[in-house]
Amino acid sequence: MSIKEVIMALIWLALVGLLYVLKTGPNYFQPTESDLMMEQAIDDEPPETQVVTKNQNNSLPETIRTRVEIPGWLPEDLNFNEEDLTTDDLITLAQLAIDNDHVFFPERENALFYVMSAKNADHNSPQIDQLIQDLHTRLDQAATQAIADYDVEKLTALTARLKSLAPEDEKIAEYSDQISTLITLQQLTREANELLINNDLYAFNHEDAIHKFQQAQQLDVDYPPLIELENQLLATISQQAIRAAEEGDFDVAQAQLRILGGLNSDHPMYTKTIQQVDNQKQQRFNYLDRQFYLAIQALQLNRAEKLLNELSQLKLEADLLQPYQQQLKQAQTYGAYAIFDVFSDNLTQGDQGPAMVVMPVGSFFMGRADGPKYQKPAHWVNFENAFAVSQHEITVDEFAVFVNDSGYKTTAEQLNRSVIYNPRTGRFKNKYGINWRHDYLGKRADGNLPVIHVSWHDAQAYTDWLAEQTDESYRLLSESEFEYVLKAGSQEPFPWGVNPPPENYGNLSGSKDRLRGSRVRWREGVNQYGDGYWGPAPVKQFSPNVFGLYDLSGNVMEWVADCWHDSYFRAPEDGIAWINKGCEKRVIRGGHWASALQEYHSSHRKQSDDDFTDPRVGFRVAKSLKP
Repeated sequence: MSIKEVIMALIWLALVGLLYVLKTGPNYFQPTESDLMMEQAIDDEPPETQVVTKNQNNSLPETIRTRVEIPGWLPEDLNFNEEDLTTDDLITLAQLAIDNDHVFFPERENALFYVMSAKNADHNSPQIDQLIQDLHTRLDQAATQAIADYDVEKLTALTARLKSLAPEDEKIAEYSDQISTLITLQQLTREANELLINNDLYAFNHEDAIHKFQQAQQLDVDYPPLIELENQLLATISQQAIRAAEEGDFDVAQAQLRILGGLNSDHPMYTKTIQQVDNQKQQRFNYLDRQFYLAIQALQLNRAEKLLNELSQLKLEADLLQPYQQQLKQAQTYGAYAIFDVFSDNLTQGDQGPAMVVMPVGSFFMGRADGPKYQKPAHWVNFENAFAVSQHEITVDEFAVFVNDSGYKTTAEQLNRSVIYNPRTGRFKNKYGINWRHDYLGKRADGNLPVIHVSWHDAQAYTDWLAEQTDESYRLLSESEFEYVLKAGSQEPFPWGVNPPPENYGNLSGSKDRLRGSRVRWREGVNQYGDGYWGPAPVKQFSPNVFGLYDLSGNVMEWVADCWHDSYFRAPEDGIAWINKGCEKRVIRGGHWASALQEYHSSHRKQSDDDFTDPRVGFRVAKSLKP
């Protein structure tokens, strides 16, 4: 067989061997299971947090080490004794080299070189064999120290010498493997440092400083340059976390902290960075907290909402964030007020408007399923917009301010008559000369009595004047609002429940009441109840309801804004007044000082002409609250 044929046969065998390896060996070009796991982790979290932690190192592909083949130190055909030295000369030189610590170095002037030269000249010398054994031991010690010192060049030179000294020594493979590890460590650390210098800390393909560092850690976590690299990485990431916190971007800061903890949660820099980020977070919280409440006080609700969003970005506990959410919701609903606040607006002419109470928004069932047609169907009404209601009925004194300022002439004044109560007959009758200045008997009314003898037009004129005086949204209550605040959360038929009303509940027609100077008593009113009044009582003489309002049930009936409808079919469900163009009949709500028991029912309602006046009818006002 010719040389050419031999070479071709060898090439063919090599190709066959390569194909076998590719078929049966690991597939280096397909993703491993750990690669797929890491890709899934990348998909599930943002790039800045895609760092393998100490507990996740198995998700990194195994670091592939750079394999090296260490040649023998001296070629086999080298003439060891080029200077024609005797064996004794060589042994003497070897001993002298050992004494001068030239055991393996420099290249040709060391004990190993002289001993091997002597061994080549005299293969059976016991003295040479003893020297070789001693040098073998010394070489192992030197190699062990080179490994401890991470001295790859020295370990490489020693491994080459060991390969020439004892070619069959098993430690040659161990040292070669260690050299591969050290060379790979050097390469990965160098690449990581270059990436760090370029600020390439994170990359989807793992070609970044952090993953290079972690790949090197798989080989040896105690490699000194790696420890220095770790400190530089931690310092860089720490600075980024602190800078992000200073700029108020705590999501990024927290992501950087996760990376820091993943790299080394035991490092003092990790703890220090957490403290600095927390300090920045606390300072940011203090600022946002102060600014939020200032915005709420100034009703700068858009700014307050923005500040709340920034507070939520601090990842506060739910119970810490909830008060801010409630404050904003309250301000968006009630403006500058809180539920059940009592306030009075200033009038342009110098007086104070009526005392108003802020009502809670909510929902309730209006009407009754077992009542007459005009109280049905029971339906759900939901109040989304806040409003306030006057604490009591508008008084004679409050109405006088309006008349004196505006010169308004009431319906009763224009007609020169109204209705009064006749105590001798117990009936109501028309009488000339009666108007809002008079009480139910036709006498001069005290200023703290609810104003009566007023029509719906008079009540509406008062609210229009009040709105003009205050530049606020004053109006009459809607019928839904009246029933809502009258029930005040109760589902019972009467505002006081099913049992007789408690003492001092209100000015009702109680069976224990008696007309002064007579034996006349109420026969169709509330059994076993007395309040000491026959006719309207001064406002605020009795207990308020749970919403802080007085005399909603009893004292006088009250005009509301709505037109009269024979049922609640198609009634508004948002609490607004139900008004039709050109309506002539209006709604009166509530019981009065002379009502029969059923007229105190929470769903009771009456209709009347809008010019009707009576000693049993007054009104109160509402105000729409603007955020």
